[in-house]
Amino acid sequence: MGLVLGCQPRLPDVDGYGQRVAVGAEANVELCAGTLVAFDEHVRFVEEELKIARPAADTINVFMLQDTAPWCRDVEACYIGGWVDATFVPVDAAQSVWHELVHQVVAGSDIGMTDRFLSEGLAGALGDDWCPSPDSAWRDASLVDLLGRGEVAFEDYPQAAAFVDFVRESYGTDALVELVGCVHRGDPMAQVQRCFQRVFETSVAEVGRQFAMVGPQHHPNPALCRGPVDRWTGEAWTREIALSCDAPGAVYTFTAPQAREVATLVEIPHAGWYDLSVVSDGAAHASIEPCFCATSGPGLVEDPGGGAVWIGETGTHRLVVTTEDPSATHASLVLAPLGVPGRVVLGPISESSPPV
Repeated sequence: MGLVLGCQPRLPDVDGYGQRVAVGAEANVELCAGTLVAFDEHVRFVEEELKIARPAADTINVFMLQDTAPWCRDVEACYIGGWVDATFVPVDAAQSVWHELVHQVVAGSDIGMTDRFLSEGLAGALGDDWCPSPDSAWRDASLVDLLGRGEVAFEDYPQAAAFVDFVRESYGTDALVELVGCVHRGDPMAQVQRCFQRVFETSVAEVGRQFAMVGPQHHPNPALCRGPVDRWTGEAWTREIALSCDAPGAVYTFTAPQAREVATLVEIPHAGWYDLSVVSDGAAHASIEPCFCATSGPGLVEDPGGGAVWIGETGTHRLVVTTEDPSATHASLVLAPLGVPGRVVLGPISESSPPV
């Protein structure tokens, strides 16, 4: 029986309990083995990064819904504290769970419900990725205009995340935690000023001036791009991947009753065209994304004629195998430069320059 709260719609039953997180989803789902582990690890990551702790016995409730509007109103996903104390995430945008879990962990710690701009900054810095183009600029808003507000525009979320990163890098995590614990939601600007003076020994305007000098920051999503990274050895990189729902690395994606994915990180040493292929005992698809923000043109361009992928910059990339096929239990993932003996070159593609 799903939970009923007031006049709100009935919530789904909880499908699985992790060590820190309980998840309920509106579908006939099987929460694959890695799903709750990934959510639990993210909770621990947030606590460790901020040096805070939410009571371990205080279960974090997450509900994956077809329609979050009755709970979240005009935003896609949300965390509601107090009488509900749960996170609500739409099934067609499941990755927003990383952002919302940050809110829930912070709000349930000694920090509590901090200033809205700082709250969105914490969630963005620890649960999102922001990849501005090299010539992008922040919206024309100063810290004085952004702090102490009851609401923050979505367009200001990247600036909030960058500000959190700036404070950690310039003043340290302890200073950040002291600040977000000092400024409470709804505080007047006079209180915000007192908090800045106490933490930074200077004014909001002066810290804003320092922050304005750093410009837009490139920020990958730490929820997806952390963990062990494979080093490239030999001419091709290969990996055997277990796809069954009970495999330790299989994460349910909430997009379909049997939808799941397994991801791995690899350090790619050279730019150029690569052949990305997956062979499975069922229907499966491979994709790749950088764990950084591309700075020199298109980072990844898939050739429409096949599996050729342009990798414009070296560094850590995330390779993902997805499937909705219940019969798929394992796959072989291969990434190799085009032209390597035994690989098929898909047309006259230059290996030294990206496509136009």
